[in-house]
Amino acid sequence: MSNLDKLSNGHSVTSRLFQLISSMGEMEQQTVLNELEKRRERGKRIHSRKPFFMFVNYATQDLTYNDFIQNISAGGVFIETHMPFSVGQEVVLTFPLPNYLEHIKITGEVVRISIQGIGVRFKNVGRKEKTKLESLLAMI
Repeated sequence: MSNLDKLSNGHSVTSRLFQLISSMGEMEQQTVLNELEKRRERGKRIHSRKPFFMFVNYATQDLTYNDFIQNISAGGVFIETHMPFSVGQEVVLTFPLPNYLEHIKITGEVVRISIQGIGVRFKNVGRKEKTKLESLLAMI
């Protein structure tokens, strides 16, 4: 069914949106447009992810875990785990850099939970950790 057909049948979401927006004044339409564009941007990642399979130790306030990082970006990691976590939960991550001579220790916040694991956004990244992350991302 084409968009034109959807608009003409009077029952689709697109048709209803079109009707509502058409009845608004130009200023109100601009406000709606700005809000929709903001919503669209919020769903986009700021940093691109890179595959990175690495052992990670991480801890919450009361428990310690050992799992594997699946991918990494300048903004965070995805950890494969089947342990229960909550969005907003703080974790402290420690994992070796590929040369294994140094480890990186960084604080993060659980921002996404899926069946496969958790997405963790890095928080309060210091200069030393940022340099290590940049070096790591340049290598992979």
